[in-house]
Amino acid sequence: MNNDIVKTEEIAVQKTAVTSTKTPINFGIQGVQLSSMEDAFRFANAVSMSGFAPRGMEKPEAILVAIQLGAELGLTPMSALRNIAVINGRPAIYGDAALSLVRSSGLLEIFREEEVGEPGKDTFGVKVTAKRKGFDESSETFTVGDAKLSKLWGKAGPWTEHPKRMLKFRARGFILRDLFGDVLQGLRTQEEARDIPAEVNVTPLSEKVTRNLSESVQQN
Repeated sequence: MNNDIVKTEEIAVQKTAVTSTKTPINFGIQGVQLSSMEDAFRFANAVSMSGFAPRGMEKPEAILVAIQLGAELGLTPMSALRNIAVINGRPAIYGDAALSLVRSSGLLEIFREEEVGEPGKDTFGVKVTAKRKGFDESSETFTVGDAKLSKLWGKAGPWTEHPKRMLKFRARGFILRDLFGDVLQGLRTQEEARDIPAEVNVTPLSEKVTRNLSESVQQN
């Protein structure tokens, strides 16, 4: 009996020692400063338990991946969680954050957004002009006609509630990805990614068809 008590006390001491050896996570002007994988995972667990995790990133592992992706883009941990979205299982970045990253890169020389065409007509849209250092000025326009062709105009959600803003974000996303794909790491904007149909896994269907054919052959 005494041996059991001694063993219990030894385990408690060991647990205390392990807990005490955890290095504290530094906290600075911009909040947490993660310096190791352990720090990042501890922070991801804290976000998960807090309920502040964005939809689609509730698990610590998903939060950790978002933090890693944000670090590659130059975002702080919370900025990464706030500006990265998971659309159909793929990461995307919000349009405002994409522009912010491009501006902070120091490569953007010119950026303009303007309405074009006649309001109420298919020609109405938003033209976005940008220039990267060392390159010619480029522009991208997305109109109501383009939205109709893509079957987006009148679509329930943002396209109905904020059509002008959606036209702007679509044109912005195209030009930023064309000129600053390296800065954005090839990420689509959230506004564009949400309109892409979800990929359908046809493997189960093909397996079913193959099995049915096999059974049919065997019966014959």
